[in-house]
Amino acid sequence: MRILHTADWHLCDQLGRLNRTDDLKRRVERVAELCEEHGVEVLLIAGDLFSEQATVEQMTDALDHVRRTFADFFTRGGTVLAITGNHDRDARINMVRSGMMLAAPQAGAGGVLSGGRMYLLNGCALARLGDAAGQVVQFVLVPYPFANRYNLSATDYQSKEAESRELQTRVKDWILRASSRDDFDTTLHTVVVAHLHVRGSELMTAYKVTERDDVLFDFADLNPSWAYVALGHIHKPQTLGGASHVRYPGSLDRLDFGETHDDHGVVLFDVGPDGLAGEPTRLPIPPTPFHTLTIIDADAELPGLAAKYPDAATAIVRLRVKLPLGALSRIEVEKHLKAIFPRRHELSFAGDEPEAATVATPSGPSAGFDEIVRDYLTAHLAGDPDKDAVLALADQFLTPPEAT
Repeated sequence: MRILHTADWHLCDQLGRLNRTDDLKRRVERVAELCEEHGVEVLLIAGDLFSEQATVEQMTDALDHVRRTFADFFTRGGTVLAITGNHDRDARINMVRSGMMLAAPQAGAGGVLSGGRMYLLNGCALARLGDAAGQVVQFVLVPYPFANRYNLSATDYQSKEAESRELQTRVKDWILRASSRDDFDTTLHTVVVAHLHVRGSELMTAYKVTERDDVLFDFADLNPSWAYVALGHIHKPQTLGGASHVRYPGSLDRLDFGETHDDHGVVLFDVGPDGLAGEPTRLPIPPTPFHTLTIIDADAELPGLAAKYPDAATAIVRLRVKLPLGALSRIEVEKHLKAIFPRRHELSFAGDEPEAATVATPSGPSAGFDEIVRDYLTAHLAGDPDKDAVLALADQFLTPPEAT
């Protein structure tokens, strides 16, 4: 059985004011192409199918795009098997699941799921899938450990750390005891699909994660003796414990500037009659370009920027412009940069921060509410082209009614 391991799609994501829908749709379309190019039979999504910001309307559009994009895959009997991550909101996921069950109420027969459709699970489960040759592979499905997904009530813990420890115990027990369940077939090769944070994994930023930040697991908790462990949650692609069959594939695309230098892609592997057949293969997916630029001499550098960055139309950029500007005004610089980089995420002007970005916000008894609001906005909108318009709008709201 040929399987493609993906994770962390984050459909409908937003980066500041930039809508990432089209970027992510293009990466989904590339996944569908890889499924066809490599004859994939099962597509795994190891959590975080959606962004937590996704509205019902956006989710509907995203799922319709998935349906159309994978039409050929489903027609030839391909199966999408997805679990929920920490960004998937259960209330909306349950609505999607209900719709799926209405459309296809019979999930399968003889304990084997039917192909040609998508499954989205937000609870622990065992599943079996068969390929065209009649081989059946077993899947242990482990969504992100939210309390409601693991029957944990607020009375079961007294602190965030205690909640994390209890969830870690319940998830660990589920994985380790799965093989003793009545519906577990010990004759089948097994793949774990889990959205978990495993200790020792390399994060995109160097910080120490504690039980207050996340639910942490050890490598041994994954039962790595099974054929393959398909992980999601950590966006940086990597293998764990020196085992090529225990992997994070990474996210499909860059989601913020912390992922600027990370690779993105998916992992292809085969489960044959004797278990994992050969080494898993990483398939890269070109990400959306992200650039952080500092312009020191606006007069000299602006004319050549478009030629220097041929991907400027699609790239997401952060821009910092040094002052003084020279012959160009700030408005002219902003217009020029907007024309070159239509997907600007941030723009700041270095040199006027002491008067703007670092202004102390009055907080004592003598500071009035309107003064606090104006000073806060002035400090935090430094370099923003909409600064004057926002301040003018704030003045309208702050002006007492009797003064108008």
